[in-house]
Amino acid sequence: MEENTTRGGIDRRTIVKGAAWSLPVVAVAVATPFASASAAPFNATVTGNCSGNYDLSVLTSIVGPALVGTVQTALGLLGFQPNATRRFTVTATSGTIPAGTSYTLTDPNALLTVSGLQNVIGAGVASVVSTTGGFVITTSADIAQGGSFTVDVYRALVNVGALSSFTLTQNVSDSDNADNSDTVSSLLAAAVNLGSLGIIGVSGSLAVQTCN
Repeated sequence: MEENTTRGGIDRRTIVKGAAWSLPVVAVAVATPFASASAAPFNATVTGNCSGNYDLSVLTSIVGPALVGTVQTALGLLGFQPNATRRFTVTATSGTIPAGTSYTLTDPNALLTVSGLQNVIGAGVASVVSTTGGFVITTSADIAQGGSFTVDVYRALVNVGALSSFTLTQNVSDSDNADNSDTVSSLLAAAVNLGSLGIIGVSGSLAVQTCN
């Protein structure tokens, strides 16, 4: 279920003065500042976060607001915590990550969609296109030092009950040549039968995941 998207980016143009310049010279003059800006030194980090085991809003819809706290306590005794998160954060640790910097997000089991990812990319600074085995996410604005954007893959999942393992990798080396990639994984641990918790009036099944 993919949608066509338009790659984001800033159109950088150079005003060339001098009527005597030939067209090929103008083309070179336009390309040079673009390449120079792209080569400006910067350092970035890509970090993954995997926490929690289930979606609290899903649990609430199953058991109702009046019983959700009681069920949460029972699930906690089994080692399951609410507010599942599977998220990547890209941060400019020094310098500026330039517009047009791309990142590859792997999706080996096809659990994500372009439209789903567009809805969960933080700060609205990136565009998404599908590619073999995943997606390419490209920044459409400069990210200044200390700034960041996030990709919350959990909220974009088509099936939260399926095996899902993701990697986000920056496609260009920054000035320290670090391997700017990270992995966030989630594995279906169980479909918990809520009726087995022994709480009167509680029934249904809840998908619960673990981090690995």
